[in-house]
Amino acid sequence: MLIATCFILLAGVGNFAMHRWMLESRHPMVEQATGGIRRMLGRQATYVMEFGILLGMLWWAQTRWFPALMLYGVYTALNAATIAWIKGPPPQ
Repeated sequence: MLIATCFILLAGVGNFAMHRWMLESRHPMVEQATGGIRRMLGRQATYVMEFGILLGMLWWAQTRWFPALMLYGVYTALNAATIAWIKGPPPQ
C-alpha cells in the first residue's frame, strides 16, 4: 500500500507538469475543452480538478491499492498520449 501511494504521488507530480504544459501550449483543442470550465470557475479550476483526482486516488489506494494504482496509471498514460498528440510529429 505504501509503494502504491508513493507511485501515485510521483505520477501526480508528472500529471501536474503535463497539465501545465497542455494549458500553456494554447492548442485550440485544449482551449475548447477547458475554456468553459475556466471561464465559469476561474483560471485555476482545472488544477483544482487535477488535485481532486489525485486526492481521490490516494484515498482509494488506502483500501483498494491495486485498482487505484492501475486506474491512475491509465490516467497518466492517457495524459502522456495527449501531450504526444498535441506536440505532433517532429518536423522533417
